[in-house]
Parts: sequence; structure tokens; C-alpha cells
Amino acid sequence: MEQLLSMDIEQLIELEVTLATGNSKPLKLAPSVTTVITSEQIEKMGATTLDQVLEAVPGLHVEPSGTAFLGSIWSIRGIHAVSNPHVLLLINSVPFTSNYTGGRGSAFKMPVAMISRVEVIRGPGSALHGADAFSGVINVIIKNGQELAGTKSGARYGSFDTSDVWLQHGANYGGWKLALGLEWQKTSGDKDRIIDKDFVHTSAPGLPPADPTKSDAPGPIDTSYELLDTHLNLRKDNWNLNLYSNLQETAAGLGSLQALTDGNEIDRTSLLADLNYENKVLQDWQLYGRLYYSYFHADTFLQQLPPAFLNMQGNPISESQDGGVELSSLYTGFRDHQLRLVAGWKNYDYEPDQYKNFGPAAGADQFGDLVHVTDPDHIYMNDANRRLFFGVIQDEWCFAKGWELTAGVRYDEYSDFGSTTNPRAALVWETRYDLITKLMYGQAFRAPAFGEQWVKNNLQVTGNPDLDPEEIETLELAVDYQPLRNLRLVTSVYAYEAKNIIQLTGALPQPYTNYGEQNGQGLEFEMDWEIMDSLLLRANYARQRSRYIDTDSLVPDAPGQQFYLNPHWAFMKDWSLDSQFYWIADRHRAAGDPRSDIEDYELVNLTLRRKNISRHWDMALAVRNLFDEIGRIPSPYAPAVPEGAYVPNDYPMEGRSFWAEIAAHF
Repeated sequence: MEQLLSMDIEQLIELEVTLATGNSKPLKLAPSVTTVITSEQIEKMGATTLDQVLEAVPGLHVEPSGTAFLGSIWSIRGIHAVSNPHVLLLINSVPFTSNYTGGRGSAFKMPVAMISRVEVIRGPGSALHGADAFSGVINVIIKNGQELAGTKSGARYGSFDTSDVWLQHGANYGGWKLALGLEWQKTSGDKDRIIDKDFVHTSAPGLPPADPTKSDAPGPIDTSYELLDTHLNLRKDNWNLNLYSNLQETAAGLGSLQALTDGNEIDRTSLLADLNYENKVLQDWQLYGRLYYSYFHADTFLQQLPPAFLNMQGNPISESQDGGVELSSLYTGFRDHQLRLVAGWKNYDYEPDQYKNFGPAAGADQFGDLVHVTDPDHIYMNDANRRLFFGVIQDEWCFAKGWELTAGVRYDEYSDFGSTTNPRAALVWETRYDLITKLMYGQAFRAPAFGEQWVKNNLQVTGNPDLDPEEIETLELAVDYQPLRNLRLVTSVYAYEAKNIIQLTGALPQPYTNYGEQNGQGLEFEMDWEIMDSLLLRANYARQRSRYIDTDSLVPDAPGQQFYLNPHWAFMKDWSLDSQFYWIADRHRAAGDPRSDIEDYELVNLTLRRKNISRHWDMALAVRNLFDEIGRIPSPYAPAVPEGAYVPNDYPMEGRSFWAEIAAHF
């Protein structure tokens, strides 16, 4: 671990990554635009959640979704959707996906104490990783026993009554290498995030007329949550077992109808298990096997409207289970080739349940006590199942000195909507000793999630069983230049064409539709500069322009420009000061939305850290949003509302906050 923490820029670009091809390869030679953020960098920046880590990635923007209970949208290169199904999250290379939304599930949050590193590919990854690797792939690698090598614990407390406690242990027991990590977080949220108008100020057909006197607005958004995050890793010989659980209770923001109410809450359980086997069968042939299982359970209570206006309550419950097996082999017996073959099977299951006090299921007692919905005609969705068979073939061919071509194709056969084939190709050229050029082409697809197809009897959205899979083609050129040992410059330009984009359109309840074609292009620039032994400067800038072709309109809400600056100063032995500056700009409204474009904003964070106090203790102090910037998060466009939205002035961002941390390692 100490070797990793002391890496300079030259060593970091030689760090082995597997996300791009499945094989270990130095970061600078990976046939994709890949960003790696190590545990050292996470600690330096003072990040406490995965969302905060990802904000440092070029071309990736994180913001809460106004439609999906303020869950995070990971917006990449102008591909921006409320439930965020276009970015595939992997934990230890295993998909972590709810089959109801296609994303990570409602309001998922992940703390960072057990993260070893985060690998991010911007661009399509379906040729290797399958569905949902549409705009990007994020692989969270968890610390193993060798990295922990002992016991570590820590605690953090700060603004908004925010607490964070973690415990980690890594050791070798009878030949078994064990790593165990637990982290608990709790916060009451920022009570100064005030909404001045909501749904009750406007209402909708079929409901009581608007009555601001019965609204809870002006009032604060409830952003409180509590979670327990647990990781267990066991390794012995050729076997590797990972168990992960995330137990979370979180406020559900403005619920389904954009109305401030008390009591909206999501109680969710997320589990992930995978068993891996690796063996070198012959001198040139390695065999890999994996069994995996994921489980998502969400119990959501929604006080849809203030009781004084209308006591409308809903309690949808969901249970999502996926499981599969994957076999792969790597053959290196052909000169200058690495041939990878993969085959697998996966099963998707979804079971809904529901309680509500309105609609036909409630009978004569409308808006009274909750009633268990047992009639399949009245529940929000029926049971759903899907099976998948897939195969991958990929070759990495070093056909000349300094030249490598990676080419592959993946075939997927779905039980419910047929098959899809996705190729990729990447040419990597070591142009000079200090310059690497990459030309990449890839296709990706995304199968409609169960919720997008089958949801019904819902106040907010309506499913569409006739949806087609989304498809995208991307072409990209990247240049990785290291003119000095302590300076790295990376520039990439890209263009993509996507079709059958699935969006919510129209008035509530909004139907899911294949909105049409989306085209985009952009550039990204990043710099790592070790100015002196004590001062490291990281920066990146991204610019994109994406349009819906059918309506000739810009993709709304996604930032057209973003800039990140991260100086890290080790000003004394064991002392450091880390600062972060974010600029988010050029966020446009949806076509037809009468509101002016969303204002730009800037954020500054500072983290002061002291390590190795009496050899075993570390301390830190941090401030987030130093200048208390009142940035805005776009609220969803509502065509039926003259002002353009039920919350016309958008959602305020979290204000300035402070925290203090103490940690011990033995």
C-alpha cells in the first residue's frame, strides 16, 4: 500500500488496468480513454462518497435527479437521463444494476473508505461489458487484505449533523487472505435548501385546484439519509470471494409529484456476491470462471401531497434479483496475439408489491388508510423476467513495434426482444517515447429496463412495451503526451450518433418513448503536473454539444462546459492542503421550457490533513463549498405548467459545510 501511495505521475500512468480489455495493461496503453482515481487521491481530495470522487473525472458531471427522488445522475458527454441507466457501475468488475430502472436503483449512495481505486471509461463499452455500458463504465475496485494489512478505523463529524464511522481489517488466516470493511454514515441534510413553489401552487387536472395556503412551500428539501456499507473479501489459491451489502434509509426528496411533504422515504437493501476462479490450464492458456448474484429490495413510502391539500399516499415495494455465470479464457499461444473468449448466461427477475390509498385499489375509502394492492390490474407493475445468453471474442494484436490493434465483438441474445451485436476496435500507436496516439471506434446498446417497459397505474410515468433498445456509435481520437517526467497531457476528441434514445415526454404521467436520434461531439483535456516535490496540480476541461436531431434542440440539463482544478500542496512533512475548484456551465433548458437557461456555478473545496501523529494517527479538517455558492439543480420540465415546472426556480445545491476527521491504523 505504501508503494501505491508514493506513486509519482510516471508510475501512475504505468498502473495496470483491466477495464478496457479484461487483461491487465498499463493505463497509458489502454485502448480507451480511461481515468483511474486511487485511494491516495480520494483521501487527498477529502471525498466521502463515490459521487464526489466522480466529479473529478473529465467530461463526467454528477447532479441529483429531480424525477428519481434526488438520486445522482452521472452525466457523461451529454448523455443525460433522469434514472441514469446509460452508465454501467461495476463493483470488482461485477455489474451492480437494478433491473427496474437499468441504473443503480433509487438514491443509491456509496461511501469510499474501502475503495482501492476507481476506473472510469468514457464512451461505449458494450463490446466487452454488455448492456448499459452505453455512455461509460465505472469499475469500483475494493481493497483486499494485502492492501489493508492490519486494522484501520476512523470517524468524521460535520455540518448538518453528519456522522461517518468506519472500520477495516486485513490479515492472513490459515492461508486465507481476508479483508473486511464496514462504514456507517448519517446526515440530517442541509435545511437551508428552500423550495419556494411546488406542485400544490399549480395542481393538475383531476386533483383539487391549486391552493398555496395548503402547500409546505416555501420549505426545505429533505435530504437526510443513513446507511451501512459492508465489504468482505476472501482469497485462497485460485479462488476469490466478494460479498457486498448496502443498507440505506434515505429521504425521497419531493416524491413523485414535485410536492414538499413530510415522510417521503426509501428503505433499500442492496446485496452483491461473486465467486471467481482463475487457473493457468496450459502454458499459453488461462481459464477464468465467475458466479454472481445481485439483490435489490426497495420499500418506498410517498406522501404524494400535503394532507391538508389531499392525503394521497403510496407505498411501492420492489424486489430485483439477477444471477449469472461467466466463463472466459485467454490464449497467448499465437505470436503477438492475446485472444480472449467469453461466454455467459444471466437471469433477471423482478417482483413488485404495493400499498396505496387512492385509485381503484382503494375502493370506496379514497385517501384513507393504505390498502394492499393484490389485483394485477391495479398494481404499478406485474412480475417480469428476462434471460440473456452472450458471447465475446476479442484479439489484441501487436502487429508491429509500437503498434497494437484491439478488435472484438459481443453477441447478446435476449429472451424478450431478440439479439444485438456490438463491435469495437482500437488502434494504439506509441508514436514516440513520450507520445501515444489512440484511434477508437465502438458500438453500444441499452436494453429497455423493466420499469420503462411495464410500469402502469403510476402518477409520474407510464411504461411502453414497444420500446426498442437504444444504440450508439462513437469515434474517438486521443493523444497522451508526456513531455517531461513530471508532466502528462491528454487530449481527446469524439463524436457519436445515438438512436432510439428512451426519454420521458409530455404531461404527467409521462410515457417512456424512443425519443429519436441524438448526436454529439466534444473534446476533453486533462493535465497532471508535479510542479515540485511538494506541489501537484491536476486539471481538466471538457466541452460537449449534443442535440436531439428530430427536434433540432440541445440536450437539456447536461453541462456544455466544465472545468476542474485540483492543486495539492504537501507544505510540511506529513502535512498537506488540497483544494478543488469546479466550474459548471452552459446547461440548457428542454425545448419548449419558457425558463431561462440554468445559471453557471463555481465551487471551492479545501482539505487540510496531518498524517502519522505518533505513527498511528491521522487528522483532517475540510470545508465544502467554501464561498457558499447558491448553485441550482434543474427541476424537470412540465409542459402543462405556464412557468415551465412545478418547481420553477429549480433546486438549490447544498450550502457550505465543514467536517473534522480522526483515523487510526495499527
